[in-house]
Amino acid sequence: MEQAMNKRGSIKFDRMDLLYLAAMTVIGLAVRVILRVVTTDDWAMYWDPWISDLKEMGFSYLATDRYDYTPTFVYILWVISKLPVNPMTAYKGLHIALDFVAAAVMGKIAWKVTGSKTKSIAAYGLMLLVPTIWANSALWAQCDIIFMTFLLLCFYYFFEERPCLAMFFFGMAFVFKLQSLFIFPFLVILWVNKKVKIQHFLWIPALYFLSILPAWIAGRPLMELINIYMAQGAQDVWSLSIKWPNIYQIIGNQFFLLEYASSGTWLILGILMILMYAMAQKRLRITNEFIVQMALFFAILTPWFLPHMHERYGCVADILAVIYALMNVKKFYFPLVHILLSFNSCMAYLGQLRFNEPSIYYGVWAFVELGLLILLGLDIWNYMKNPENQLPALGKEAA
Repeated sequence: MEQAMNKRGSIKFDRMDLLYLAAMTVIGLAVRVILRVVTTDDWAMYWDPWISDLKEMGFSYLATDRYDYTPTFVYILWVISKLPVNPMTAYKGLHIALDFVAAAVMGKIAWKVTGSKTKSIAAYGLMLLVPTIWANSALWAQCDIIFMTFLLLCFYYFFEERPCLAMFFFGMAFVFKLQSLFIFPFLVILWVNKKVKIQHFLWIPALYFLSILPAWIAGRPLMELINIYMAQGAQDVWSLSIKWPNIYQIIGNQFFLLEYASSGTWLILGILMILMYAMAQKRLRITNEFIVQMALFFAILTPWFLPHMHERYGCVADILAVIYALMNVKKFYFPLVHILLSFNSCMAYLGQLRFNEPSIYYGVWAFVELGLLILLGLDIWNYMKNPENQLPALGKEAA
């Protein structure tokens, strides 16, 4: 069945399909056009000043340490600074356009993994309506849709059984956002099960080096560019959880800041090592659903223990939960619950000038997140214990 779906060609739409797609496109665009005029603190404090500096200094701005994002994002701002349009309109317009690209990729993923035209069309519409997506780009003026689009392409090409191209797009996601590493452990499991070659991982450092090369040539020290993600981690240390519902919202996010931050980082590394070691003990049948299941598990687990997690760091799990539910309708509650949880955190941040806390306390949502994590963990455990999903060791297979 899976092999047959891998050979499917392009989707053929009838008139009703096209009308639905057009209607969802108009609705998704209308939501974003209405929100595009909102000016948030992130725009006023970061992107707008950076673009103003780029207008004044040109490409030489790349040699300074005034920006703390990777240069690839600043290259985009440099192009925007050259355009004869309002910078915020250009900036939000780009990310809104990427919302629709991501929705199209989501539709292709649904077609690839389910073979259902109905689910493919629904996936396109769902991606446009996910509130954490349109809030991030059109309202907030954030840039997470860039790396999420690359992650979606990564999964699409894994489903196409083209791991080299999949790892290229994962490398592109890493070039823009460190949060792409939340799901890195599942790539290790794919490597153990011979679904990814070790040389495919070279895309990650290679693309990162190529991305910082222009900024290095412009004059910024190489070690500063290499360590940008490390420098990001040293910021926002005033709270163990920056409005993200994780363990620190339960035990207290304003106490033992240095101690919990360091120990929490080592704790999640230890947990991930244990899980990867345990999952690597047997060769498994790697299905598309198991790929998404693993990635979603790690996308929830990692920020649940990592300190200094921001309110929008659940966006990766949001889109993976949508894919998971499309592949297994019985899991429809996963995206519903997780997106509600994630959107609650985002809106608590965006409305912080008027409201100090969300309607539902973060600690409650942290337990909800833990519940989803446990349910996913049990699903993975049951999958791995099923003899039908276990393959013989390489030596036995050769014999």
